[in-house]
Amino acid sequence: MKRTLAMADNCIDVYYKLDRYYLTGNSIDFALNYKDLGGDVTEMTILGNDVFADALEERLKEREIPLRILKRSDRPTGTAKMDLVDGDKKHLHFEGNAMEEIELQDDDLEFVKQFDIVYAERWAKIGQYIKEIKQKDQIWVYDFSKRLEQESNDEIIPYLDYAFFSYDRDDEYIRDFMLKTSKKGAKTVVAMLGEHGSLAYENGEFYKLEAEKVEVVNTVGAGDSYIAAFTYGVSLGEDIMQCMRRGRQRAAEIIQQFNPYK
Repeated sequence: MKRTLAMADNCIDVYYKLDRYYLTGNSIDFALNYKDLGGDVTEMTILGNDVFADALEERLKEREIPLRILKRSDRPTGTAKMDLVDGDKKHLHFEGNAMEEIELQDDDLEFVKQFDIVYAERWAKIGQYIKEIKQKDQIWVYDFSKRLEQESNDEIIPYLDYAFFSYDRDDEYIRDFMLKTSKKGAKTVVAMLGEHGSLAYENGEFYKLEAEKVEVVNTVGAGDSYIAAFTYGVSLGEDIMQCMRRGRQRAAEIIQQFNPYK
């Protein structure tokens, strides 16, 4: 079984009107979904100075997900004030973030090199390291989310095996964007299109998969769970459509519940 590393975002989402919260963050949602599917995954992140950091450490331990702590920051865990409107997530406010202090030391970089698959997102700040640490035959997966045109993307894209983006429809813009991203070096480019399914570009060909029609409780975690399941398919050696179907199935399950993982 391929060993996978998830790095680095963690935070909490708080729904004040509902009096509910959950531990989350892109890499946390990825790791918990990936593990639940049967994958071998390790989390690498920075922890804050509050009970939410302690709770996250305990949650990962309960799920038997190894945790490499980059640093314990004397700052609170990032907190997102959330709301739900007809099942669709609404980010109202974000405050406090220990993740701003994240920095990888030499021993952390050597640690990353040990894994077969590496998942990262913007808080990992991997642009400054990826050229030096990516190993031969190591698979890199990166979630750009909705940051399609961010200038700093170009320092990461040439080294990626799978580049994921979030968009809202299948149109000429996204297909042209995916072609350009592929030409910059990403081997496979995937656009997650919400209710319009997903679109992938690989080896000169587009692949389209419609979304499952299900009752939506909360859209938080749809993208993270899709990427986790897709990547698990990659770890099994499945082809692009098999991976996309895995992603669709997992995302459909997650949006039918409140939390972004099972």
